[in-house]
Amino acid sequence: MNDTLNRIPCGYLSLLDDNKISVVNQTLLDLLGYDYNALRGLSIDSILSNSSRIFFRIYFTPLILLNTKVNEMFLTLMSSSGEEIPVLLNAVRLEMDGSVRHECVVFPIHRQMEYEQQISRSEAAANKARNQLQLLQSALEDKQRSLSILKEQIEIYTNQMEEMKVKLDKG
Repeated sequence: MNDTLNRIPCGYLSLLDDNKISVVNQTLLDLLGYDYNALRGLSIDSILSNSSRIFFRIYFTPLILLNTKVNEMFLTLMSSSGEEIPVLLNAVRLEMDGSVRHECVVFPIHRQMEYEQQISRSEAAANKARNQLQLLQSALEDKQRSLSILKEQIEIYTNQMEEMKVKLDKG
């Protein structure tokens, strides 16, 4: 592998048709905490989380066979220390020298997950504020109804007082 491909700012790996890792760049090795010899020849399953392993088996193979490419597949890779690393994977199926390879690039999305969590927290705060606003609006409407009733009562009492004053003045 040339040095440029080895150091590009995304992970790169080449899978054989049976999904065994044949080539992996240093960027991905550093991200996962493995050395080249530890991964070469292993199935990609060895670096996928359990749920991603199932997802990969169900969706990757049919998609790559049907479309000869896969774009933005969300997977979770497992580092050598057991840390889960969320990634997006793009892949293309190529036939070279009589063999089939799946050339893959992997983009870590730690920041994307943080952004989504921030958005989720913001949405929750907005919903809470919206609910509080609705409660305040209901309370305000209740107070306005009470005020309206009090005004009507004051008007009735004022009219009664006026009538009594007229009667007293006449009488």
